[in-house]
Order: sequence, then structure tokens, then C-alpha cells
Amino acid sequence: MSQYEVTTLKKGLQIIELLKEQNGLSLTEITKHLELSKTTAFRMLATLEEMGYVQKFQSRFEINHKMFCEHFERRIALDWVSLTTPYKVAKEIGESLYIGKMDGTNLVTVHAVLAPYKEPAREEIGNRSFIHQSALGKIILANLPSKTQTDILRKLNFTKATDHAFEDAHLFVHHLNVIQKQGYAFDDEERIVGIRCVAVPLFLEGEIIASIAIAAPAERITKAKRSKIYLKLMEGSEKITREIESLR
Repeated sequence: MSQYEVTTLKKGLQIIELLKEQNGLSLTEITKHLELSKTTAFRMLATLEEMGYVQKFQSRFEINHKMFCEHFERRIALDWVSLTTPYKVAKEIGESLYIGKMDGTNLVTVHAVLAPYKEPAREEIGNRSFIHQSALGKIILANLPSKTQTDILRKLNFTKATDHAFEDAHLFVHHLNVIQKQGYAFDDEERIVGIRCVAVPLFLEGEIIASIAIAAPAERITKAKRSKIYLKLMEGSEKITREIESLR
């Protein structure tokens, strides 16, 4: 041990490095990996969470990637809320619109437009969930290269947000294949009870960079309305892509 080594700081950094590699661990798992007492690990995690370096989802701790500049971006720093097309698409459909991006095994909301569709719903921006729990995340997963998709699925523990969500990894892979073929993902109260969601991919130069979705109370997104929403969202996705390309 170096005479200049600060043991407490070192343990905190080891926790950060571990969470960057593992994409979510419980307190017990962290103590086993790093051979720490539960008391020490708990205090470290509480401090890191308070400072914004770590965040807790249910019983698992994850890195707050916002603090480490590891966002999934393509060559441009895109200010999603400054785009004008999402507001127009939301107003035309008449329902809340969301744009989400993949960050590790998470889905991060980067834009949200609620009625009257004139301002961003900033309180919704930055919300995170496991990527398999929503239509926004599922459509991204379905359009990833095979190896990338497999790597991410291996890291997921398929935590259920509601009783409607998937918990079988093998069935979920088949579900993603169906989504990829049909061109859209449907969230039937899998993320929030009482809310349904239809999502489509957002491509740039042939690669998926995000997804856009309409979310509404279940009774407003019936099976009959789903295809109409899908078609309008696809038109909206193409228009958003053109707006992004015009800014480059």
C-alpha cells in the first residue's frame, strides 16, 4: 500500500468501477465482489448516491451515467427539446409524446411533450427505467445489431415493473423478433398500470439512435387505434430525422 493511499477514497472508486462494469448490483452483491462489510458498503453507496455518482433502482445500485459523460450520442450534441417536429407530431396525434435513448441497460427519457404540446415536460426528462420494461426500450433493442442486443440482454435481470412485464429472457428474444418485423413496439401496461404505449424507431444514417412513442390511458390506445398511431408515429419519425439532418 502506498503511503499516500486514502483507503476510504479507494473503496469508493472501487464501487464506481464495479458498477460501471456490472450495470446494476444489490448491496449484498457489492459486498461480496469487493469483500466489504455491509455497513461500509452501505455508507459508501449512500455517500455516492447523495453526490449523484450512483443511483438506486428498487434494490439495485447503478452508475449515474450523466456524471461520466457516457451518453449514447452520435457525433453531434443534440438538444432534443429544441427540435420543433416532436411538438407538431404530438399535437397532430393528440397524445403525450416521448423520446427515449439507450444508456447501458437503461432507457432514458430525453424529451417529453404533453398537452397543450407547446413546451417540453421537463419534469419527465431524465427519467430512467430498465430498457426491457417499455415500448421505447423494446423498439431500440429490436433494432440493434445482433451481438449488441445479445450483450445487453445478458446483463438484464428482467426486473418486472408491473405484472404485465416480461420475465422470461427466451420469450423476450422472440418478442423482439416480432417487434423488429412489424416495425413498432407495444407496451400493454408493462411499465405503468393503466398506461399503454406505442413506439417506433428513430434512425440516422441507417442506425437507431433513439425511439419515439405515444403514451396514454389504456382505453385510449385500443387495438383498433394502434395501427393508426403507428403510421402517424412513423411519419413523425421520418420528419424528426430530417430535422436532425438539417442541423448537422
